[in-house]
Amino acid sequence: MTDLARRRFLTAGGLIAASATLPGARAARADEALNLRMAYGLPRILTTPYEAAERFAADIAEASEGAIAITLTDGRIRLPASASEGSEADAAGNVPQDGQEDGQEDGEEDALESSTRAIEAITVAPTPEVLLDAVGSGRIDMAYMPLDSLHEREPALAFAGGAPFGLNARQHQAWWEQGGGRESIDEALARHGCIALPCGGAGTPMGGFYPREITGPDDLAGLRIRIDGIGAQVLRELGAEPQAIPAEDTAQALREGEIEAACGFGPVDDEMLDIHTMARFYHAPAFWQGTANFHAVINLQLWRAMAPARRAIITMAAQATHQRLLARYDYRAAPALRRLVISGIELRYFPQEVMQAGLAAATRVHDALARRDALYERAYRSMLAYRTDALLWWPVAELSFDSFMARSRGEP
Repeated sequence: MTDLARRRFLTAGGLIAASATLPGARAARADEALNLRMAYGLPRILTTPYEAAERFAADIAEASEGAIAITLTDGRIRLPASASEGSEADAAGNVPQDGQEDGQEDGEEDALESSTRAIEAITVAPTPEVLLDAVGSGRIDMAYMPLDSLHEREPALAFAGGAPFGLNARQHQAWWEQGGGRESIDEALARHGCIALPCGGAGTPMGGFYPREITGPDDLAGLRIRIDGIGAQVLRELGAEPQAIPAEDTAQALREGEIEAACGFGPVDDEMLDIHTMARFYHAPAFWQGTANFHAVINLQLWRAMAPARRAIITMAAQATHQRLLARYDYRAAPALRRLVISGIELRYFPQEVMQAGLAAATRVHDALARRDALYERAYRSMLAYRTDALLWWPVAELSFDSFMARSRGEP
């Protein structure tokens, strides 16, 4: 691919200026205004989490009386045009500074000038890997994104969400706060120069859209399905052929026959992505992800340099955002599901045989990763310990009440 073709391919969409943040450049005084850039690492078409990210930034500005201002960007990383000439950018979009290539002086001033003077730029699409590296290096301050899709880079991050046959939304929050979840994810992210705050729950996702009803494990064999994260490994164990396709391209990939099926998010987001027009059967649940979570990922050096009061403001805003988004998804799910069914979608549940096969496959995947990665093993064992207790307690009150209400529909 020529440099020009490469630029054209990479420059679609918006940008984040490379000069927005330089590593170590910001260590604001307690009374100094803090202006941060937060990349949005989800498809812009998904308006529900985008609204949550906007509200998160607004809450912080209000609580800090304007002392902390967060600008939400679309997540693309802008590089100087010279990045393609004689050097290659790394996964974070970092390129050698001018002084390292052609003898110009080093230093933040030269790097800043080099970044801002570029008229033509290369942009790197906001994949989770790109955003993690960009935040960790200080190229951007923050990112709003799911972390569990990064498990191939850092296996323990699979537990930032519900994980296959893991925990539901409330259970995951309990494990995060009380069972060692926060510590495991903090340790994993510290390796990459980041820290993260839970900043949006979405509940248990749907199992996705399929061209035919899934009646047994054999129906998954050879199925080309759009799915990412550790769930892809589980479905591969079941014989499926996972495909890594951006969520916003799913409907087109189905239309063009690149894939046959697509994992679900939830009725609210699935409706927005227009996947339901391409596949008829809508299965539940996503057994490979007990709950979906979004996080505010922050440069660790920047976080440690903040005054404790500022960290507290951001932390409390993230907690409020997490609960608010979960409530919003819960409130909007039933109307969205109703519209999908009216449009012709047929709602189905994975049969017990598929769930059991999925559990066995997920256990094999977990065990294999635990043997290879010590932090993954610690996170997995702590999750299992809490899951054992949760599954003892959950049927006693929560599940028995919910089951009765679901059967009776609240009608005497």
